[in-house]
Amino acid sequence: MELDKILVRDIGRLYEDSDDCNVQIQVGHGSNVRIFKAHSVILRARSSYFRAALSSNWARKDGDYMILHQPNISPVVFEIILKYIYTGTIVMDDMNIRVNYTCLLAAADELAIIELIDHIQDHIIKNDAALLRRKLVEFLTMTAKHEACNKLHKYCEGIICDDPVRFFSLEEFGFLDKSNLIDILKKELFNIKEIEIWNNVVKWGMAQHQKFPSDNSKWQPLDFIMLRDTLQDCIPHIRFFNISGPDYYNKVRPFKKILPKELREDLEQFYIAHQISSRSIVLPPRGKGGIDTTIITPTYAAVLASWIDKKNEPYQFHDIPYKFNLLIRGSRDGLNDYREFLKRCSNKGPTLVIIKVKGSKRLLGGYNPVRWCASDGYLSSNDSFIFSFDDNEHMTKPILSRVKIPDRAIFNIEDEYLGFGSDLEWFAGICEQNDYQQKIYNGIEFIMDDYEVFQVVKY
Repeated sequence: MELDKILVRDIGRLYEDSDDCNVQIQVGHGSNVRIFKAHSVILRARSSYFRAALSSNWARKDGDYMILHQPNISPVVFEIILKYIYTGTIVMDDMNIRVNYTCLLAAADELAIIELIDHIQDHIIKNDAALLRRKLVEFLTMTAKHEACNKLHKYCEGIICDDPVRFFSLEEFGFLDKSNLIDILKKELFNIKEIEIWNNVVKWGMAQHQKFPSDNSKWQPLDFIMLRDTLQDCIPHIRFFNISGPDYYNKVRPFKKILPKELREDLEQFYIAHQISSRSIVLPPRGKGGIDTTIITPTYAAVLASWIDKKNEPYQFHDIPYKFNLLIRGSRDGLNDYREFLKRCSNKGPTLVIIKVKGSKRLLGGYNPVRWCASDGYLSSNDSFIFSFDDNEHMTKPILSRVKIPDRAIFNIEDEYLGFGSDLEWFAGICEQNDYQQKIYNGIEFIMDDYEVFQVVKY
């Protein structure tokens, strides 16, 4: 055993068995209180908080013990942290830890154990993203209060911007702090229509009160006043001038009493006379990442961008360094017409081809980093790849297959057999495994339900 590991092992034994402790820490409050014993020298060495707390100016002595109180931390959480202080280890897949992530982060911040905060944040992002999405409101609220948790907070905001529909549908959405909601409304990149943002802001406002009649035509004047007062700080961040006329009439106008008088007048002028008042502050439309698609979600786009850049960890949608310009959509421009594909997609540089397989939830596709040009032969590339998604909500089975024979990466010919080597010829409906590293489809033949091709442009 290495000498440093022996040292850690021996110090760790003090956590389990020691009779010379000189600190007592009363942890918890009310009926949930527990007293922990520890060594001041170890606490001081491991935490700047304890260095200050155990100083002569702060700590209270009772006989041989220095006495501390930690009412803001639960005994369960403090026991995990104290064991980490002594042993330098924490078992992240332990259920006690998983159900107490947010409490652990808050406690580690209070006790100034920065490396533990960083370790927990990285673990959640890398290994427990599904739990993070389910408890997104809890994580967002906690991380907003602790500067040391900024990495996880930004990750939470990225999830919301990438998939706001799922976030707004969470049962806990109504419990979100107003300050957190306003921070979200300030975001420029949001993969949702502005009218849906408005609808969910109203939903949040109504959730802050006991009862509102579901039919707002039956509301009393006091109901509108209550909602107006609740949402007055949110209203300036709604981009009303980016909402369509019908949506304004049907979904905003019924709530016009909660809008400031000047804003109501300016919106009427805009939607009726098509004029913008000089006093109006017209915010630009929110960006959506430049993706016009009926097949893939922002999550898929982020994964594809990370594969293009050969990243081990996927991008978040709002961090994608590419713009995906739609060149052709089969259901709109001709599903089985390879000539139309060549007409629209030739000499456009790098492209992504995404195919929806008929009769299944499977998506197939490939990345051509060179170009399409009907050159009557193969084009070489070391960076092309083909892929498969099972297209379910959690994307549990993505398959990435990079090129194995670079000189046969792209079969660039003017007939239905053009494609990615001889592995994926989508107009011919053939998917095999020859020129790429692994098979991406269980069968050999398939029928397209739809397909899209995107020009990939680096920002």
